[in-house]
Amino acid sequence: MRTIRGIPTVFTPSRALEWHCAGTDFLVALVLALPGRTFSTGAIWDRFASIMPESQWALVIGSIALVRIAALTINGHWRRTPLLRALTASIGAGLHAYLAMLFYVPSVSAFGIGAAFSAALAISDIRSAYRAGRDIVVAGRVWDMMRSAPPAPLPEGFSP
Repeated sequence: MRTIRGIPTVFTPSRALEWHCAGTDFLVALVLALPGRTFSTGAIWDRFASIMPESQWALVIGSIALVRIAALTINGHWRRTPLLRALTASIGAGLHAYLAMLFYVPSVSAFGIGAAFSAALAISDIRSAYRAGRDIVVAGRVWDMMRSAPPAPLPEGFSP
C-alpha cells in the first residue's frame, strides 16, 4: 500500500519530460515487438534492418525504457536517483540522436518526420539530463541535512 500511495509524488510536473521520453521509448519498443513486420513498411527501415533485426531493436529500446521508468519510479527514495536519471536520460539522448541519423535521408534532401521526431526526443533528453545533473547537487545537500538533523519520528500507529 505504501508504494501505491507514494506513486503520485513520483509523477511530478518537473519530471514530465523524462516520463514522456521513457513512455515513448516503451511504446516504440512495444510496436516493434508486436507481431507484424514494421521494417517491411518502407525503404527507410532497410537501414534499421541492416544493423539488427526488429526484435533486437525492440529489446534494446525496451530495456532502455524500462530502466528509465525504474529510475523515475524510485526517484527521491534513494540518494543516487538523480545520477541514475541523468545517466538514463543521456543514454536516451544518444539513442534518439542515433535514430534521427538513421531516419535522415540526405539523397532525398528531406528532414522527414522520423528524423524530426527523434531529434526532438534527443533534445528533450539532453534537457532532462541537464536537469537531473542539477538535482544531483541538490539531492546531496538534502541527504546531508537529513543525516545531520533527521526529521521527527511519526506518531505511533501513523501510516502515510
